[in-house]
Amino acid sequence: MPRCYCWRMDIFPKCSVCQQQFVLKGPAPYLLPCLHAVCETCVTSAGAGVISCSTCQREVNLTDTRLKKDAVRQKEIFHLTAKHRPTELLCTHEDDSNQAVCWCRQCEELLCEYCQNMHSSLKPTRKHVLQNLSDFKPVVSNIPTPCSIHNPDSLYLFDLRCNILICGRCRFEDHADHEVEKLDVVAESILKQLDQHKTELATLHARQQSNIQNIRRGTEITDTTHNTLKENIGHTFRVLRSQLDQREEELLTDLEGQTKATKTSLRTQLNTCEEASKKCSEVLDYVTKVLTYASQSDLLELESSVREATRAFLDTAETQTQDIPAAVFNTNGLSKLKSNISRFGAVLTKDMEKQYARDKETQTEHDFIAEMEIKYKNSIDENENIVKRASETTHFMLGLLNECDVHLLKSDALDKSMVLKCIHLKYDTDKINLDEAHINTEGDLINSKSATRSARKGRLKKYRGTCSTIPLPLTDCPQYWETETRVGLDKTLTGSILILEVGVCAEGEMDMTSYVARRPHAYSLIVRHCTTHEGICRVTWKEGKEVTLHLPYTIPNTAGAPHTLHYGVVYDDARKKIVFIDVKEKKAISTLDNVDSSQPLRPVFGLYSAPVVTVSMRLVVGSDINMTEEKKAMIVKALS
Repeated sequence: MPRCYCWRMDIFPKCSVCQQQFVLKGPAPYLLPCLHAVCETCVTSAGAGVISCSTCQREVNLTDTRLKKDAVRQKEIFHLTAKHRPTELLCTHEDDSNQAVCWCRQCEELLCEYCQNMHSSLKPTRKHVLQNLSDFKPVVSNIPTPCSIHNPDSLYLFDLRCNILICGRCRFEDHADHEVEKLDVVAESILKQLDQHKTELATLHARQQSNIQNIRRGTEITDTTHNTLKENIGHTFRVLRSQLDQREEELLTDLEGQTKATKTSLRTQLNTCEEASKKCSEVLDYVTKVLTYASQSDLLELESSVREATRAFLDTAETQTQDIPAAVFNTNGLSKLKSNISRFGAVLTKDMEKQYARDKETQTEHDFIAEMEIKYKNSIDENENIVKRASETTHFMLGLLNECDVHLLKSDALDKSMVLKCIHLKYDTDKINLDEAHINTEGDLINSKSATRSARKGRLKKYRGTCSTIPLPLTDCPQYWETETRVGLDKTLTGSILILEVGVCAEGEMDMTSYVARRPHAYSLIVRHCTTHEGICRVTWKEGKEVTLHLPYTIPNTAGAPHTLHYGVVYDDARKKIVFIDVKEKKAISTLDNVDSSQPLRPVFGLYSAPVVTVSMRLVVGSDINMTEEKKAMIVKALS
């Protein structure tokens, strides 16, 4: 009984118009500009010369666009058939209808058992590589294609003017004065471009997946917030049930409406992200197939199509990280509740609640309640517009409270760009260079070797310090952290001696040298002894170059008691800025503009020059940061 392969047919690619699966001896696949495939039957029978791709709903006018056969999918179908439906493959050497058992790479032919034995015994073919169909794997074949004009001369040159492959004889006849390049050189250049496309698409796809998870988490948090507020409202009104039944019902209705609106918005964002991720995954998948199956000549045919499809996604993709919405139940006016029962209670955002609290400090209870009533009455007519304009921003800010400490840089600006996240960074103990540094029992980073060293893949070997456990997220609002460093000198310093470095760097460039300041994707503040000033200076670096004048005499260049250096770092991906702050001197040292965040950036912490200098660096993050109004104003000024 013949073996059944029906259950495996789902793995074969489908026509994006008729949804029929491609098979080895069926209609050939053609490549659409969107990189989806359409079968030859649909191409020849297209009504009015227009094909509509059902996968992405893009229409293609065949009178303006000449479709090419999809060589990559043809080879994919061939390899899938060899793996899952080998009985359909017959010997092509003698066309004797015998079952094929192997594939010759050099001849590009399927061989039956008889032809295989003959192939291996004949002198011209005995050294050919034969691959059994049972373990058939994709291998890119670069067998030269014969010239259609000067057969059997091979096409090994690419005419840059005519944009075609030519042979040596063509070069000296019709293409004598044209600029040409060898096929393997052109193909290698295209291969590098495709690798770059794959990397960029993979990064985008990962961010989209992260957005999807964040939105889903937002829905869960919204449900949790809803349940918590519902319980609080219920408890409050059970105490005053005789007078508050009606008001309770109003508030619960308001809560349900806000929750529904939030979840509807999240569902819309989720659907949008999932659709974008799906389309990106399809292009990424095809680029991967091209890298797996395409020959050099295929690469020339596909390069422009893949480039256009990739750029279309990368130029329009939205990679903004989504944040979690939240809400609170405001209970201002409890002391006057019975006399003001119709006014009591509201489902507010936390920022609105804080504003009401500030107003109340300068008012009597009666005045405050009356003003609240006026505000609510006036807001009814504009409620829909207010919610539409503010909900996304306020939910964004309130959602941050579930993750870390946040501060509003301007009390009168309800804006993402004015929310400062004091993020919870941690030293990465798995990456720390244990030959140069260690973390003591208090959690401080010390510039001396670790007493015990554990071998671990990925540990830094050149950079003298460590980095944060995770890269900085893209949040559309400023992020902030501080370092407090104790520095002690055993003797007066001479020469160019590094003491410490704080900043950010692209992960791939972090371990290229002992400090990252000179790297092209790094932004840092370093403290070192300077031969120009014969003192200890601070200087900031951007992408390998010094960008500020030296600030000398940071600490005295004398041996003795240790000194404390306290620096803050603001990273703002929306404004593309990094600000370095001297917390002790209460001033911004430097603001770096046009920060390149195309690659994920990690905070870095370097310590140097042991045993001449003793350096102990403590991370100050989250609620440990003393965020004063003076410091907020300094940050606002530096970012403006």
